[in-house]
Amino acid sequence: MSAKLLEDSSTPLYQQVANDLRATIERGIYRVGQKIPPEPELSQLYSVSRITVRKAIELLVDEGLLSKRQGKGTFVCQTEPSRKIRDDRRTKVMGFSESCRANGVVPGAVLLSRSITAVPEGERTFFGDGTRDLLEIERVRTADGAPLMVESNLFAVQGLEFLETESLDDVSLFDLIAGRTGRHAVRSSSQSLNIVTADERLAKLLNVPLGEPLFYLLGHYYDQHGKPLYVGKQFIIGSRYTFTM
Repeated sequence: MSAKLLEDSSTPLYQQVANDLRATIERGIYRVGQKIPPEPELSQLYSVSRITVRKAIELLVDEGLLSKRQGKGTFVCQTEPSRKIRDDRRTKVMGFSESCRANGVVPGAVLLSRSITAVPEGERTFFGDGTRDLLEIERVRTADGAPLMVESNLFAVQGLEFLETESLDDVSLFDLIAGRTGRHAVRSSSQSLNIVTADERLAKLLNVPLGEPLFYLLGHYYDQHGKPLYVGKQFIIGSRYTFTM
């Protein structure tokens, strides 16, 4: 179990402790019905006061993840396991929403930012010399209401101007673009998959401990006509997602 906390983080220490305890339970380190370590032991493990530990435990009790038994300690409650999303890319590029629906999970999205930006030096070859400005869209994607992915996509503005004003909460960009333009990403697009760890910002957005393993998917996607569609960067909670490529 990780015990590394950030003293200078904007996330309160009790919240960091709660996030780490929650993650250990989700990974099965503490199982349903099992007693978690007592407050003095957790205080020593996380190098925080017992008051901080107590506040973290109370937060998880309020969530229904833990329960206190008088004179016996604090125990993990019965919880429904998080369903793992299986993304099968062997024959086509599946958007996040389609992958969720294929696994019986409700997809969602929360817009973080939307802005016009210059073409990064490393992406000039992909978008072409004629492209001057890009639209950058960053969102948190959710599955059954829980954050699962942070995505940052770059689109050439021409032909996709509607993305500048369209509501982008709880919608599929794949479906939106296909419905408006008929364009969709193709399987032959370049994609690379790596493992990274959550920094402070990603940990906060995804509600995971600092250093949580994440999939990092980088894709340069062309449409069915061979034209550049978008560059996508996705940071995905590794324990809740699996790829077939």
